[in-house]
Amino acid sequence: MREAPRTPQQQFAAALALLQGQDFAAAHAAFQALLKRQPRNFDMLHLGGIAAVQAGHAEEGVTLIRRALAINPRHADAYSNYGSTLIRLGRYDEALSSLDRGLALNPKAPNLHHNRGVALKRLKRLEEAILAFDRAIAAQPDHPEAQNERAGALMDHGKLADALAGYERALSLRPESAGFMVNVAMVLCLLGRHAEVLPMTERALRIKPDDTGARIARTEALLSLGQPAEGLATIDAALKINPGLVDGYLWRSKALILLGHPEAALAAAETARQLAPQNASAQRGYGFALGHLNRVEEALAAYDLALTLKPNDADSLWNRALALLVLGCFEEGWLAYESRNLRGRDVTARKYRAPLWCGEQPVKDQRLYIYWEQGLGDTIQFARYALLAAAAGAKVAFSVQDPLLRLFKDFAPEVTVIGQNEAPAEFDLHCPLMSLPLAFSTRLATVPAFEQGYLTAPAEDVARWDQRLPKGRRRIGLVWSGSQTHANDTNRSLALTKLLPLFTPGDVWVSLQKEVRDADRAALEASGIMDVSAELGDFADTAALITNLDLVISVDTSVAHLAGALGKPTWVMLPFAPDFRWLLDREDSPWYPKMRLFRQGRAGDWDGVVARIGDALRP
Repeated sequence: MREAPRTPQQQFAAALALLQGQDFAAAHAAFQALLKRQPRNFDMLHLGGIAAVQAGHAEEGVTLIRRALAINPRHADAYSNYGSTLIRLGRYDEALSSLDRGLALNPKAPNLHHNRGVALKRLKRLEEAILAFDRAIAAQPDHPEAQNERAGALMDHGKLADALAGYERALSLRPESAGFMVNVAMVLCLLGRHAEVLPMTERALRIKPDDTGARIARTEALLSLGQPAEGLATIDAALKINPGLVDGYLWRSKALILLGHPEAALAAAETARQLAPQNASAQRGYGFALGHLNRVEEALAAYDLALTLKPNDADSLWNRALALLVLGCFEEGWLAYESRNLRGRDVTARKYRAPLWCGEQPVKDQRLYIYWEQGLGDTIQFARYALLAAAAGAKVAFSVQDPLLRLFKDFAPEVTVIGQNEAPAEFDLHCPLMSLPLAFSTRLATVPAFEQGYLTAPAEDVARWDQRLPKGRRRIGLVWSGSQTHANDTNRSLALTKLLPLFTPGDVWVSLQKEVRDADRAALEASGIMDVSAELGDFADTAALITNLDLVISVDTSVAHLAGALGKPTWVMLPFAPDFRWLLDREDSPWYPKMRLFRQGRAGDWDGVVARIGDALRP
């Protein structure tokens, strides 16, 4: 048996070895024993404080390091450790004071600058935090923690590309850090680069299989990539590791929503809310699940509670706006919808020298620049407001996504249409497209409906399609699925086989699908539907084909908006919990006078939708 150290020097050396070997509990006990003998020894107080902190006794650590500094107030490292411990305890202003004293003694100490940056970051003083991390890195370029924390401050500041570069730099300095890998994965998620998240989280989990942060980032990526079943399995694995993981239940709820199980999703969100009733994200997630059960009034109450817990939370404000709009509360809803500008995920209000126009002043004789945002269907639906602006006397320049350019070529003589990355050389006012309902004070009763539509297809393309289609029979266009990468694809799309009961020999059915999934290919070939996907080069081609049809039946995709904007009779198949623009409990749309809505009676009930469409198709 090894003989225990007898002299204080031997005991101190043994305690220090335990601390350096990261056996913190044993080091803590060893320093406690030493301090009973030498309660005023600076090194024992200082290192004993560090051991106490690392062993999970931060308050004791603060007390010990403070006593050490009373003995030697000129020890810069002790100020650094004291400040770091105060940060752990959430005492950020005190930490700054300690760190500033240390820097007065050693202005180039990287750890003092690093810890100062952490304190400033926690205080949301992000510009100052970034400057402090810069100073730490200037003093020690290979300081991985400073690189990592600086990247976090940049991410909080909304500078995602710079944050990613910083996280990658930190990872290059510590390539086996699972935590740094998770940070890279998180910012990749925010940048929408979800496919890159999967290999990064695989690396992290190989190093640290029980890392729940890696599983959460992986779940988010899988859901965004249209793989909710895999996402559910991933987050369930995280919850098995940590059954008290609040974020785990919230991501489980999201996965279940995408899989069409809103009741189970609500139960998962309720678990999160019970675990953390003061957590704004938990309240928001509960509201999100309620909304997918069309319990929208209750969802609003949950969002309001989330906002009392975390005022100005961008996601709660956004979800609340969508709830108001789906209820038809347009006066409050369009104003609330401006919260999308806080999320930093969409092309919304851009920064120009010219003022942003939200309807406050007349636009007569003003040069108004309107620019697209969000999806192609959104541009088609809200393009009508460019016509309203022109009718109000504005000289309108309207930027649309490039796939829509040929469709909008002859939109209106008083509207100049330009490409997605273009802007007029000069303009007096500007406005993102989906802020125009607010600018025009749109209410349910004043939606600019355009009875005959407001888009037209190129005449030569219309004539070409007329020659291609059989005559003398009813021509029906069909869209049964949207983009597989759409976050809600599993709820809004259906398999073509579900629609087979509709096909009768007396009608001409035409596929308006630009892309046909492999799973639908055999059913399409056997159905007798005309498949002209190879001839649909852009939206103008699709518009010309629709112009020659008698009816369009579509799930909630851009083609449904295109058909509505062309003034074509359109039947839209909607999931149980619809997008805000379709409102609730009505079969018509205020946006498109010739549109009819067929809603699921319960989540996933496409059979009921198809049966009602079949009845409606019969003479």
